[in-house]
Amino acid sequence: MPRRPSPPGRPEGVPAPAVCRSGEFQFAGGQTHVNGCVQSRGLFWCKSGRGTVRINGQDYALEPHDLFILPWNRRIEYFANSREPMFTAHVHLVPWMRPGSTWTPNVPHERGEPGFDSPDRRDLPLAGGSDVLRYRIETEGSLARLINYATCWFRESDRTEAEGRALGHLIWGELERRAARSLPNAERRPEELSRLLLYIEHNFQSAPSVEKLAAIIGRSRSHVLKLFQKHLHVSAKTYVINRQLREARDFLLSTTTPVGEVGRLSGFDDPYHFSKLFRRVVGMSPKEFRAQDGPLPIRRNASAHRPAPTPPQAGPDGR
Repeated sequence: MPRRPSPPGRPEGVPAPAVCRSGEFQFAGGQTHVNGCVQSRGLFWCKSGRGTVRINGQDYALEPHDLFILPWNRRIEYFANSREPMFTAHVHLVPWMRPGSTWTPNVPHERGEPGFDSPDRRDLPLAGGSDVLRYRIETEGSLARLINYATCWFRESDRTEAEGRALGHLIWGELERRAARSLPNAERRPEELSRLLLYIEHNFQSAPSVEKLAAIIGRSRSHVLKLFQKHLHVSAKTYVINRQLREARDFLLSTTTPVGEVGRLSGFDDPYHFSKLFRRVVGMSPKEFRAQDGPLPIRRNASAHRPAPTPPQAGPDGR
């Protein structure tokens, strides 16, 4: 299914991820289960046991340490081994959940369910593509730790939207790094583009122009524009602005720095321009964003352990 276009005035491809559901499931020997159309980027980890998973008609063998990154709008069928049924963990990640929309701790698994094809949720591309990605992970690795934390957070704490969005940012960032590392050499970013991205990372506060970027690598302005459009699918200017706004969002979420100072620290000298651009891209003013999502409160009882509820047995997603 083609990706839904970006909301008006919003740069293409700016992540606003959120974890909307997670859990663990122990399959019974020979158990099967089907979900017809799941609207999330799923992280599906076989922690032990064996089986088969059929994703959009393609069969994949499951073994311990297998991690699948599952596509949006997937049909998925599970087939547990009769002698060594798999024990799995899953995280449902929404790559873009409209800021200001209501966070719901669930995702649609079938057409016609509440929230199906919601304009407030959509997919975004990863460097490795929009189809099935498969990795081998160790239990002490960063992604495995994030998945384990997400399942405990969903099951055992008084989860909130702010936490779901913060956890979504951590997992999405880890997926982007892992997907970029796994690209074949022919698909890796050109050395020139890597140099420019490193320069932007250290100098985005000065809002480097396309002409400045071209001078750094000794190429033409049009060459720089083509590099960004071909490999990142955004203009160089949009990439710089997105990086500045990401810095601003981090400041707003984690500090009480005045909004005008947040703009200046993120590379916007004009407070009015900063607020106007932030509203156009994020969908609300910096003050509204901070009031809704940050700074993240420290809630003493948020992660208090309670007896875990009996896991549901209807299916691997607790349905």
